[in-house]
Amino acid sequence: MPFFSWFSTTSTHSNADDISKKDVCYHIEGFLSCSYFHTATEAADRLSAKHPNVKVDVSAYTRQQWPERSQELRKEFNTQHRTSPFIYEGCSAGEQNVIGGYSDFATILKANYKMNVPMN
Repeated sequence: MPFFSWFSTTSTHSNADDISKKDVCYHIEGFLSCSYFHTATEAADRLSAKHPNVKVDVSAYTRQQWPERSQELRKEFNTQHRTSPFIYEGCSAGEQNVIGGYSDFATILKANYKMNVPMN
């Protein structure tokens, strides 16, 4: 039995690429003392609880670490967005796209999932 087979409830013969194609993945990065970061992660928790195919990855940093991480993300995604949170979507590296900050994410949650979330 493969080492990682116990992590998954799917068959060991399933293709990981097929799984990621049907899932929606959101990545939320920001600094711990940012209220928008916390609001985004709370909304994402509610979203993933209602929609099992939605996966959320959260990375938290100290305020002192954020400028460096923000710069890395701007370079990686070739974007000007620099504030916390920095939210992007995509389940596969190389196929990820920047959403933006909390208000951009809230707009997506309202439009695509009919969620009631604060807009600011």
